[in-house]
Amino acid sequence: MTTANFVETPPSEPQPQTSSRFRWPANYYSSPPGGRMLPAWVPLGCGGLALLILVIVFAGGAYLARGGFAQLLDLTFGMTMGEMRGMYQPDVSAAQEQDLEREIKTMRENLRTERLSVTKIQPLLQTMERSTSDEKLHANEVGQIIAAAQKVNASAKRK
Repeated sequence: MTTANFVETPPSEPQPQTSSRFRWPANYYSSPPGGRMLPAWVPLGCGGLALLILVIVFAGGAYLARGGFAQLLDLTFGMTMGEMRGMYQPDVSAAQEQDLEREIKTMRENLRTERLSVTKIQPLLQTMERSTSDEKLHANEVGQIIAAAQKVNASAKRK
């Protein structure tokens, strides 16, 4: 009967690393566990980035709470009016265009001077969204937007 006796040879000492940063698989598996998988700055870098994001979020919330939201809406209405000028169809009269511009300008001024609450603008936004969904503004849609803007401006506080 034959038995096979295997003699284990002691593990060889890890080979010294060469000047390259590449670690050969044989050296990796024969070396004792340990060492860092990630650089030492990673926990500080990720924590610092998370802290920076939190500061930005809280600063943004404070800005919006102190009137920044009204400024943001003012900017949005300015950009939206620029887009709406290109949507007018031939049946929209010049008088309707001027009326719409005037009402939106008044509403924006009321927003800037805090005579108009941001919550009162919702019906105007919904009317504008419905009217511009097809990227065309007909005379009746412009009339609806003007009526909604007039209603919003009528609810503004007086000087």
